[in-house]
Amino acid sequence: MEINRNTIIKDIVKKHPETLAVFRKYNLVVAGGVRGPNEPLAFFSKAHEVDYDEIARELKEAIEKGVDDSTEVVELKEDKVYEKFLKAAILMTLTIGVTFGAALLTHIGMKKDFQTGFHSIVQVHGHAQLFGWVGLCIIGFAYYIVPRVKNTELNHSELTTTSFWLMIIGNILRIVAQPFSNETINVILPISGLLECAAILTFAFIIFSTVLASKEKSEVYDKFIMAGVIWFLLSGFMNFFMDVYLFFTNTHEIPSAVYSPFVHVFLLGFVFMFIFAVNIRTVYAFLDVRTIRVSAVNITFWLLNITIPVYFVSNSLIYRFPSLLKISYLATYLVAFSLLLFVFGIRVFEKSTKELDDIVMDRSYAKTIRAAYVWLIVGVLILGAKTFFRPFSEQQYLFHGAANHALTVGFVTMMIMGYASKMIPTFKGINMSSLCLSNLSFVLLNLGCFLRVSTQVMIGFKGEFYYSIIGISGWIELVAIGMFGYNVWRTMNAEEGVEEVPGGSLSQITKNTKISDVVDQYPETLEVFLQFGFKQLSNPVARRTIAKMFTVEQATKIHPVQIDDLLNALNERIKKI
Repeated sequence: MEINRNTIIKDIVKKHPETLAVFRKYNLVVAGGVRGPNEPLAFFSKAHEVDYDEIARELKEAIEKGVDDSTEVVELKEDKVYEKFLKAAILMTLTIGVTFGAALLTHIGMKKDFQTGFHSIVQVHGHAQLFGWVGLCIIGFAYYIVPRVKNTELNHSELTTTSFWLMIIGNILRIVAQPFSNETINVILPISGLLECAAILTFAFIIFSTVLASKEKSEVYDKFIMAGVIWFLLSGFMNFFMDVYLFFTNTHEIPSAVYSPFVHVFLLGFVFMFIFAVNIRTVYAFLDVRTIRVSAVNITFWLLNITIPVYFVSNSLIYRFPSLLKISYLATYLVAFSLLLFVFGIRVFEKSTKELDDIVMDRSYAKTIRAAYVWLIVGVLILGAKTFFRPFSEQQYLFHGAANHALTVGFVTMMIMGYASKMIPTFKGINMSSLCLSNLSFVLLNLGCFLRVSTQVMIGFKGEFYYSIIGISGWIELVAIGMFGYNVWRTMNAEEGVEEVPGGSLSQITKNTKISDVVDQYPETLEVFLQFGFKQLSNPVARRTIAKMFTVEQATKIHPVQIDDLLNALNERIKKI
């Protein structure tokens, strides 16, 4: 088998199992189910910080040596630890999270008033989104990713199911009890908070013990992971005390002076820390940019972690002590600066290094990651602009809500969709179920988020007209996340060993051979087609559609080349495989 930069990892492993020992030496092939990752070798090497030339040489030597008595037998097993968390998160957001949010927005649009009551339902919606959707997603991905980046086993993996059920039951109890709280039912609320705390404590124990068991050197992203866990613990305890407050006061709602800053602690402390940790580790390879600016990223870490407590305390007490308003504004500016500095630090909008320009693979996830950072910048700017309006005014309230939506849906949900679309297929060793659905969900989520954020801002200036638009934004987002959920669910449920197989075994390529049969059976021939100018085939969608419609001869009539030269080059290539 010929090894080149576009050779797919799972094809190497499938044809030459003896190469597993080479990958294991470099701590690779730790994802991809029983097939190995469905990624080109050059991309895989950059993503895992391995020199391509060195690993390619060792793979060729392993293939030449073949299998003998000294060959190490390595068994690949698919790790599905993340699946139940992601599936539960999808169900949570589609039933309670986004659905409640869409219904509330419709009601607000009809009443033309954001202060229409139903605050307990708003908080239930927020809880389902924070702990149910985002929390479950991050827990599941952390259980899969952390041991792999730290080159160790997941410690106490038997407790992952315990943390799952504790979080699920705690979420459901909170969602059911808060809107109907009374002297009989409200005892459920502190129980739900205790269960969620227990889930977070279990998660923290597993992650901390896994990181501490690793023999790998400490990396920049390590402190983001550890800080994220600590903030998650603090958020869990804060949530429990809010549940206790509801219990003792027999009320349905947490005071907004406390709940709103709590949401930002959860986002900035827990969610952003984990997202940033994964971004630090992967963005430079995923987007083919230069490595991070370490100093900028480190400043972000310390500034953000120092500012979050000040932000929470000042914003919680400004209604009682208006003199804290300036401190609150200063904390807001420092948070905004630290987030913008992080964007600069990971070079997400910088030009590609072109190091992977010759690599043929689906990169549709890249636009989702960059779009998420656009929404982060938008949210930060709106949050900063809020401080220029009269304190406690309606405009401040509207801008605050618009900023929250840009950060939670625009940044966090967009990032979850982008990384899930890249990493779930990698975890499974297959392609995403539908690239078309991925692209459509991306467009719809951006549209829905744009309508919600822009109209909420404009309501603060122009009044009632924009209420007629805001009501539909939530339903557009619901459709987008529904499409994403269906798509990623199908990908996770793909049966092992079920792959598209071209009809018949090709020993020679002729003018009547379908292009799809050539590329499917011999992926290495894709380079030949690209060298002859068939650039359309670099698009995975084209390979799934157009390539199945045309023979080699028909293709040369559309894109004129000497058919004999093309056939000779293709047949020469497959002889080397």
